[in-house]
Amino acid sequence: MYLNDKHPDPGRHGPLAWTEQRDEDLIALVQQGQKRAYDELVRRYRGRLYSFILRMVGDPVEAEELAQDTLIRAYVHADKYREIARFSTWLFTIATNLVRNRVRKQKRQPRMLVLDPAPENDDDIPLDPADPQADPTRELEGRELGRLIAEATSRIPERYRVPFLLREVEQLSYEEIQQVTGLKLGTVRSRINRARTRFRQNIKPLLRNEDLLAELELLEARMEQDDKDD
Repeated sequence: MYLNDKHPDPGRHGPLAWTEQRDEDLIALVQQGQKRAYDELVRRYRGRLYSFILRMVGDPVEAEELAQDTLIRAYVHADKYREIARFSTWLFTIATNLVRNRVRKQKRQPRMLVLDPAPENDDDIPLDPADPQADPTRELEGRELGRLIAEATSRIPERYRVPFLLREVEQLSYEEIQQVTGLKLGTVRSRINRARTRFRQNIKPLLRNEDLLAELELLEARMEQDDKDD
């Protein structure tokens, strides 16, 4: 996508390959003119951006367009990035602003959300070999739980859903979510807590399977542990 310059590949000529460098080091190389470094950032964030945006807008075509627009804007404005925040925080700030602008213009509610959309190409397919001992029943239960989580998440109001997804899916810290959304830290925590309450209220009536309910309890326990770790 961005392989148009003549700079050497550090995988052959430098101390570190692109894949071994931090996001912040890669964007610094882009700022220095080594534009091929941006291809690695695109590889790392293309799928994550698409999934995050899809949960907000509900339209795969629109999500792909906004994800591309996010990556392009970050590339064009790479010189504005400063390492006072992680690159991922800066990138998701761009994505969140684009989504908000699109939703504001269209003045419509998001449709059904998908937590784990099907990959569009082989690069997005996990390379883990299939487990010969895998239980197909468990696989179906996992898919069903994902569908129910998507439905429950789609019912959370947008002002709560954005920080909720940034926290629970993208694993950003509260401080990073504050930077992305522009909200006060206390407001970030309050909205995430409200989103969690809405999420529980939305999903529990949908669960009819005891195994799925147990999976949900594990998910909630992880959320609580993440808060303690912070």
